[in-house]
Amino acid sequence: MIEFSHVYKNYDKNYILRDLNFTVNKGEFIFITGPSGAGKTTTLKLLIAVEKPTHGAIRFLGTELQNLKPRDIPFLRRKIGFVFQDFKLLPNRTVFQNVALGLEVSGVFGNVITKNVSEILKSVELYTKRDDFPSSLSGGEQQRVAIARALVQNPQVLLADEPTGNLDENTAKIIIDTIKSFNNKGTTVMLATHDKNLISLGRGRVIDITKS
Repeated sequence: MIEFSHVYKNYDKNYILRDLNFTVNKGEFIFITGPSGAGKTTTLKLLIAVEKPTHGAIRFLGTELQNLKPRDIPFLRRKIGFVFQDFKLLPNRTVFQNVALGLEVSGVFGNVITKNVSEILKSVELYTKRDDFPSSLSGGEQQRVAIARALVQNPQVLLADEPTGNLDENTAKIIIDTIKSFNNKGTTVMLATHDKNLISLGRGRVIDITKS
C-alpha cells in the first residue's frame, strides 16, 4: 500500500532522512519512531506531498508521489487523513463546523454533511458537544475532534503526528483506543511518536526511521 524506497530528504544540505526504506500493508497500525529531529514529521509530510524527497521513491497505492503534478495533490489528500499534534481547530467554528470543513472543501454539502459529521462525532463520543466551540473542550476532546475531522471523509490512511504529546497518560490511552477502533475497521494508521509507553498501548508494528 505504501512504500518508501531509498528516500533521502535534506534542507540546506542538511540531511533529515537518509536511505529510508519501509513498506506498509493495508490495515496495519504502524508507529514511526526515532529521536527528536530524526525526521518523523517529515516522513508524514512526504506522504501527503507537503514535501518532496530529495532522492528516492515514495509509492502510495501504486502512485509515485514524487512525480505528482500539483493539480493531483488534492485527490491524494482525500485518501489520507492527517491529525496534527497541536489540533489546528478553528476557534470561531463549532465542533460540528470544524469537522465539516474538509467535506465542504471537497464540494460536499447539505444532508450528506449532516449525516457524515453526525456519524463520526458519535463514533468519537462527541455528538453532544457538536455545538460547542473548541475553547470549551478539554485537550483530549479537542484531539478527538481533530481525529473526527481527519476521518470524516473515510480516508484509506490516517496519519497522526505525536497525537498525544500534550496529554496526560489516561487521556492518551483514550486517544489511542479511539484511533485503534478505526484501525480495527480497516483504516491503515501511521502514528509518529517517541513515546515508548504510547507504543505499548497501541501494540502496532514499530518502524524506527533511524534504522530502516
